[in-house]
Amino acid sequence: MIWRVAAVLAVLFWAVMSGLLVRDVYFPEASRFAAVPPRLVIDLFLRQSEVFGSTLHLHHHRERIGHASFQISRRIKPNHQTVYDMLARGVVEPTGEQGGRSIEASWSVACILADAERWQYLKLEAQFPAREASLKMIWNEEHATPEVLVKHGDRVVMNSQDMKMLLGSGKDGALAMLSMIGGGMPKAGAEPEATQLRAREGLMQLAGRERKCFVLTLPLFGPHEIQMIFTEAGELARIDLPDGYALLEPTIHGLQEG
Repeated sequence: MIWRVAAVLAVLFWAVMSGLLVRDVYFPEASRFAAVPPRLVIDLFLRQSEVFGSTLHLHHHRERIGHASFQISRRIKPNHQTVYDMLARGVVEPTGEQGGRSIEASWSVACILADAERWQYLKLEAQFPAREASLKMIWNEEHATPEVLVKHGDRVVMNSQDMKMLLGSGKDGALAMLSMIGGGMPKAGAEPEATQLRAREGLMQLAGRERKCFVLTLPLFGPHEIQMIFTEAGELARIDLPDGYALLEPTIHGLQEG
């Protein structure tokens, strides 16, 4: 009897290990890099940012062309909902022909994320001194379309009315905006998730060794996305942007997300 039980246990052990091996070889993303709640990563960053700074250098490929700072705070609304207030500011100042630096653009982004899952508010402002241009956009979840003002000098290039005509008015306006950002309309009857924040585990190179990290991903228009890479302790180490742009934490070297 005992040999029969041992044989059954051996077969079960072999089946489980074989399954894990197949999953690890053919589906490494699912086995190694499990999905985690975005709130977990943001809360880790909050604890770290109270001690460490969150200033990053902006690079285009290998050239440093600016810097940015990030702040996140957490508060509880009267309805007991937890929201995260995020503020980012930055400057683009590439090296000129004479070796000096001049401000090509300055920008700021303020947003509110409810329960670390749903965007409630977004404000984007940008100034382009060399081109005498500016951009201002404000959106919240109560409005179908954002308020927009794009100016070139004193001339208004685009305003909120133009945006409403572009996106369409009424209750479908929000879906149209998500279509522009996410690269396609959501399926009928489905909850729009084009801009939903996702988080998972990952690997990064730190001091020549592989270390566990967390990756926050925000989909953008079409196939593009923003990836924010945090150390296991919650330090914001890198932000990968489209078209070869990246924000790097200056004291951490040799980062490579796995």
